[in-house]
Amino acid sequence: MIKQTIIFCLLSINWAIAQKLDLAQLTKLGIDQNRDLALALNRVELQKALINTAFEMPKTKMDLQVGNIQTPFVTDYTFGIVQNTELPKVYKLRKTYNETLVKLGESHFEILKNEYGFSVANIYYELLFLQHTTEALLIENNKIKEIEKVYKRRQEEGETDGSEAANMHLRILENEMKISRITYQKNDLEGRLKLLLNSQIVPELSFLPAQPLLKNDVLKNARLTYQNYLIESSQIATGNEQNRLLPSINLGVMNQSMLGSWRQFIGVVGVEIPLFSKAQKAKVAASKISTRIQESEFEKVKFQLESEIISLQKNLQSTDASIALIKDSLLPESERIMQTVMKKYLAGQIDYIDWYLVYNQNLNYKMELLSLEKTRNIAISNIKYLIGNE
Repeated sequence: MIKQTIIFCLLSINWAIAQKLDLAQLTKLGIDQNRDLALALNRVELQKALINTAFEMPKTKMDLQVGNIQTPFVTDYTFGIVQNTELPKVYKLRKTYNETLVKLGESHFEILKNEYGFSVANIYYELLFLQHTTEALLIENNKIKEIEKVYKRRQEEGETDGSEAANMHLRILENEMKISRITYQKNDLEGRLKLLLNSQIVPELSFLPAQPLLKNDVLKNARLTYQNYLIESSQIATGNEQNRLLPSINLGVMNQSMLGSWRQFIGVVGVEIPLFSKAQKAKVAASKISTRIQESEFEKVKFQLESEIISLQKNLQSTDASIALIKDSLLPESERIMQTVMKKYLAGQIDYIDWYLVYNQNLNYKMELLSLEKTRNIAISNIKYLIGNE
């Protein structure tokens, strides 16, 4: 079994290396290899194996008596078998309770899987942000290098003193320093992703932005499903406690010899009645209170989820509005101004400070746009997590 698991993991990793993985494929790869999820599934299988323990019955009582039962001169024998059993409805309800425990285990697995997917999604969108930021800074550096070449050529021709070229080189170094910090963050995120994937390598990723859902049904959340099963389990547990107030039946047969001859067969039927039931009735009442607590917990969790989703949706609308403002107005206008300022700067009509102020503002708009897109992706991922659809 262990060898098969290792081979499966190696095949999964090799498959992952062979192609770029989007978020869904990356999450599936991790779920297939995650040890905590595998352990949760094993617990479910264990609970399934215990379903039929509901039909467990007490040990069969067997008595053999040997002695001078009838007369002091003849040895007689008495042999009896008695079995205690509950009413059929009792066993049926116990089985239903065990089946509910299986459902609880399965829903707990879904909770863990949903949390796992959310963790992977957060790292995925952080890496997406870092990649886009790195690409944007590299593009900026390529632009600045072209300006640096112009001023170096002018320096060689004696038109400038070299300060402008030095200023451009300083801007390049600043961007390279930012890229270096991003590389450190990226390595840290990839290390965390390796732990999540239970892998020594990180597969090559295909980055796509998050797509919002048209419907946000909070009832699909695995936590609510789990809470529903807790309510069902508590209700069945109450039924089990009530069943303890029912009588149980003793069935048996006894054979007794008379003067050494086995001729007397006696059927045994008995009933065990809980005469002193005050304590058991208190347990029933407590179990009913437990059910009401679970129902209240369900409503509390549902309200929390709905409130969080409403808040995230408002934040998402605000983020979308900010993205639209930067994309449609601020950034295009900034690019137009940047082109004009660039021409004036190269023509010597303005100094470096004037150019830098416009350049820095333009770069800030680009960085802010990338930051807002990351915020948007994570907000959508959070909403999907809350409705159990990540």
